[in-house]
Amino acid sequence: MKILKNEELLNKYIEKHHIKYMFAPEYYSTYRKHMNLVRFDKNEYIYRDPNEDISYLYFFVDGKAKVINTLSNGKRQLLFFYTNDGILGDLEMFGLTNPYTTVQAASETLCIGLNFRAVGSTLEKDPVFLYNLAKNLAFKLSRSSSNSSLNMYYPLENRLCSFINTMAVQYAKDPSQPRVYKENLSETAEVLGTSYRHLQRTLKGLCEQGILEKEGKSYRVIDEKALSTKGEDIFIDSYHLTTK
Repeated sequence: MKILKNEELLNKYIEKHHIKYMFAPEYYSTYRKHMNLVRFDKNEYIYRDPNEDISYLYFFVDGKAKVINTLSNGKRQLLFFYTNDGILGDLEMFGLTNPYTTVQAASETLCIGLNFRAVGSTLEKDPVFLYNLAKNLAFKLSRSSSNSSLNMYYPLENRLCSFINTMAVQYAKDPSQPRVYKENLSETAEVLGTSYRHLQRTLKGLCEQGILEKEGKSYRVIDEKALSTKGEDIFIDSYHLTTK
C-alpha cells in the first residue's frame, strides 16, 4: 500500500467516479480533507487479516481486485472481481469482519481511501452515504447469492474463460499482439474449485478450439471474441457507486 501525493490525479478520480455524490453536500468538505489516493501493487492484499487495525474505507477506482472466500476446509473460492466501482471495508467500518474473505489486487489497483477513524462519527449520521452504503451491501448480498450457484451451473470452461479474460495481460509493446495469461495454474484450479488435471484438460480444449495457444508455461489469447463470449463476464461486477 502506498499513498500517492497527487492531488490532481485524486481530483480526477473523484470526478470520474462521482465520489462527491456519495455523501451529503454539507459533509463533503469534511470528508475531502481525509481522502487519499492509494495504490496497491499486484498480489498485494487490500484486506486480509480480520484482526488488523482497519483505518480506511476504500472506494475502488482503477485496476482489478479479486474477492476470495476461504472455506472451512481451507480451500479458496473466487467470488468476483472489482473492475468498475465498489466500496471496500464497509463491514469493517462497523466492526463486522469475515475472517474467511480476502480482497487482493489482481493488477496495480487504485483506491480512494477515506480515513473513517477521523470522520466515522459524521459518516454514521450522513443519510446520503448510508443510503449508498446500503445499496452497495445489497449488491454484495445479491452477488454472493448468485455466486453460490456458479460452480454448480456453469461448466469449468465458461468460468475459466471469464477468469482468463480478466487476468490476461498485454505484455508486448505492440497492442495488436495477443494478451498473455501467466497466472499460477495450481492457484487457478483452487480458486475455480476444480482439480489441476481437469484444468489442464480444459485449457487443452480451449487451445484445440483456437481460443488459446500454449507458449511455455503461459497461454496466449488468440481469439478474444470467443474468449469473451464463453466467459460471459461471470466474475465481473456490474455495480456503479452512484450517478449524478
